[in-house]
Amino acid sequence: MLCSFNHAHLRFLIFPTFPIFTINIPGYNKMRKASILFLIIILIVTELQAEFKYAGEIRSFKPYMDHIEFILSNAKLNIYVVNSNIIRFRYTSLDEFSKAPSYSVVFKQAITVNSELKEENDKYVLSTDELIVQIKKNPCRVSVYDKQMNLLNTDEESFGVSFDNEEVRCFKKLFSDEKFYGLGEKSDGLLKNGKQYTLWNSDYPSYTGRKDELYESIPFFIGIRNYKAYGIFFDNTYKSYFNFGASNNRFYWFGADKGEMDYYFIFGPEIKRIVSDYTKLTGRIEMPPMWALGYQQSRWSYYPESKVRSIAKTFREKNIPCDVIYLDIDYMNGYRVFTFDKNRFPDPAKMISDLKNDGFKIIPIIDPGVKADPNYFMAKEGLEKDLFAKYPDGIPYQGEVWPSWAYFPDFTKKETRDWWGTHLSSFLDLGIEGFWNDMNEPSTWGQSFPDLVQFNDNGFTAGHKKIHNVYALSMARATREGLRKYSAMRHFVLTRAGFAGVQRYSAVWTGDNEATEEHLKLACTMPQNLGLSGVPFVGSDVGGFIGEPTNDMYVRWMQLGAFTPFFRGHAERNSRAHEPWAFNEDVENLVRQVIQLRYKLLPFWYSEFYNASQTGLPIMRPVFMNYQNDENCYKEDAQYQYMLGEYSLIAPVLQSTDRFKKLYLPEGRWYDVNANKTLQGGQWLVIEVGLNKIPIYFKEGGIFPMQDVQNYVGEKKIEQIEFVIFPAAKSSYAFYEDDGISYEYEKGIYSLTNFSLKKDSKSLKLNVEKTKSGYTSTVKNYLLTFVDAPKPKRISINNKNIPLTDIDYDGSTSVLQFKIEAAGNSEIIIDY
Repeated sequence: MLCSFNHAHLRFLIFPTFPIFTINIPGYNKMRKASILFLIIILIVTELQAEFKYAGEIRSFKPYMDHIEFILSNAKLNIYVVNSNIIRFRYTSLDEFSKAPSYSVVFKQAITVNSELKEENDKYVLSTDELIVQIKKNPCRVSVYDKQMNLLNTDEESFGVSFDNEEVRCFKKLFSDEKFYGLGEKSDGLLKNGKQYTLWNSDYPSYTGRKDELYESIPFFIGIRNYKAYGIFFDNTYKSYFNFGASNNRFYWFGADKGEMDYYFIFGPEIKRIVSDYTKLTGRIEMPPMWALGYQQSRWSYYPESKVRSIAKTFREKNIPCDVIYLDIDYMNGYRVFTFDKNRFPDPAKMISDLKNDGFKIIPIIDPGVKADPNYFMAKEGLEKDLFAKYPDGIPYQGEVWPSWAYFPDFTKKETRDWWGTHLSSFLDLGIEGFWNDMNEPSTWGQSFPDLVQFNDNGFTAGHKKIHNVYALSMARATREGLRKYSAMRHFVLTRAGFAGVQRYSAVWTGDNEATEEHLKLACTMPQNLGLSGVPFVGSDVGGFIGEPTNDMYVRWMQLGAFTPFFRGHAERNSRAHEPWAFNEDVENLVRQVIQLRYKLLPFWYSEFYNASQTGLPIMRPVFMNYQNDENCYKEDAQYQYMLGEYSLIAPVLQSTDRFKKLYLPEGRWYDVNANKTLQGGQWLVIEVGLNKIPIYFKEGGIFPMQDVQNYVGEKKIEQIEFVIFPAAKSSYAFYEDDGISYEYEKGIYSLTNFSLKKDSKSLKLNVEKTKSGYTSTVKNYLLTFVDAPKPKRISINNKNIPLTDIDYDGSTSVLQFKIEAAGNSEIIIDY
């Protein structure tokens, strides 16, 4: 509420506990009652004013080296020019701003951005090379314009920033033609207009399409108006709220239960630039090990050891590629983290080693709860070293989870993160290749983690209200830092919960979903939404964690999963098995084909992950991200298809019984991979799709690397890469290579091969150039496959004609193929 007050306090004011004496003087008692009533009114008004206030008018300002400070009647406002298109607005109603560091923002500004501040009669004007920010004096209101004075975003004229006791809110003018997207893990589709959301990490299995509070909270959204976009990142870890015109048509607002009104305004106008700059602030993914892009198999739970070995053996016998097998909670000794049940897993090191020899990596689940067992080494160490979250009286908090009563490590404390890393290293010594962080919202039975529990907060001390949303982020940080400290190899980290910046440390999956048609659709939209929110390594539990998919649903979900960055099958206990062979022979064959296609495309995926690590852009992205000016791409049906990178469009079938798919091809020419034909874009299509097909389209100008299928990454030495090329008048592509397992790439030990292409009606010219040669590849040949290609009259490589008998040309499909050497640079000219 905008105006709230303490009702108990009000009752005290109206019904005071002191006696009221009556003096028998004519008129006195009436005067006295009137005086008391007046006093009560004054006190109530004072109470209201003390609890609710706007930021007020600007009374003075002072410029500093890195910011401008404005003193307002009820607040302070600091404005930072982070970049010519990024402005930070930071308000507090307290005497001083918090000195605690941000959990999300890691960007360190090294240079001063060119900007100018001018004072006018009724406002201040802050100008950069791209933006003009007007700060109205009385009352303080902020408006942001581009350099052509097009209004991008403005405070609501009457409200602006408010403080309601500890609550903070910012009210913005709502335009009728504005669209809103983002906020990370939300299950109600991409468009956020007309809805209100709460960001509070919550364990909610079997969530529905309108369940709001889920596992991941990312207070970052994008506004689009007249096809120009801006982003706002609200850097506040408390429970926060975002209202995009729910129940009103005057304003949208965002705020939190406590903390500062601290937000970054990021101007595009391109959506891609906004997401890239947001990840510049909050960090970008590091390159994952290549095997983490393969298929991963999980279940609650694979045990004992013989079951794990049987699953692995069956994958290999059936020639179904797989790189990872997960161990869920039942591998542990009484759910004690960093232990193995010796009856179920008598020699984990040998099992892990044997499976590794067959190409499998083992990833165990790690929950934060440490069993409160006085004889358990983790509990004893944590208590002795003061590493657990605790009550204000110093007693460590215990919550009930899988091991019964458990302590919760305080991951906001450096010593705890270091300690956690040492125990991760003991699992690395066993041969473990990654870790799966679960139950880290943090989740406890009853879902009521006490708010008075205290955390270190990087030396500043804070309660659960501030730390709740960043608990999982801090656990992921402890995991990633421990792995970096104790191993030179890349490892995989997966988390259920997170906050802004989680992409720095971990991949994300969309939690405990269901085997339903609704969740099959959510498995398409939720990863897109997380990608828009800076998280590129994301996917769902393929097949649905809870419940049992039909045969057709399982096939359609596997098809979708194969074209999702994180590709894992998972299932709950006491349900039908979800392994590819657990249905029938037809399903097994179809699923084998789609997983093999995933492995064939691994060079494409790996290069896309490199792009994500450099730009922060998602791999799986809404179509409107690439085609921002196309209104069709914003329509509801368009959210059930997506782009992979710049040039490939995937339109999965998301209703298991459907044999037709409605999809939209944006402008340009597209190559239908299934039909081997080209289509003109700018149109909606309804196409027939049998159960064995997933609609895949390559955009003109695209170049797509592929390789031979393997049963696991590293099974074979890759000596040939095929590049499928759909020529445009002009296009380029950078192909990335490194060893796929180490951090040597951070030292420059990687290679980039640039493909630049020009085409006209008579000829095509392709230059293949090694622009970076730090890594020695095993690849000897490139197989060039040109689609939509006329029959060539002459082909030359580095000015040397090659016999046309050395090429393959299929006139029925217009596909041309020939090989070139991978070493060195090549200039290919094809005359038609």
